[in-house]
Amino acid sequence: MKIIDRIIIFIKYKNLSMRAFDMSIGVGNGYTSKQSKSGASVGSDVLERIIDVYPDLSPLWLITGKEPMILPIDTSEEPLPDYGKSIDEILENKIKRIVREQLKDFSDKLENFPTLDQISKEIQKNLKGK
Repeated sequence: MKIIDRIIIFIKYKNLSMRAFDMSIGVGNGYTSKQSKSGASVGSDVLERIIDVYPDLSPLWLITGKEPMILPIDTSEEPLPDYGKSIDEILENKIKRIVREQLKDFSDKLENFPTLDQISKEIQKNLKGK
């Protein structure tokens, strides 16, 4: 599935006409329809506009089709993450967040992992018990 196909899905989800969607992101009348019919690519400048105008749309879903289409509503007082200004920045920031989460999980697991000294004592204890 191409990005334009996901855009069409999003337009239907929002219950918008293609014309209304085109107007909302500042492209010419018929842009989305033309891109859809021809199966053409969508320019990065258009993708940036879509992401700016529709902050509830997941940029990762739009580009890759992975994760939910709609971002969960954050009711906390924390500021929203900075997704960046370009598709490259969006992906880079997403990757950084994933890596940070994985490193934290790994660090938490590592804290519970026995040290070499503890393993050595356990081996000595088991050898004495035999």
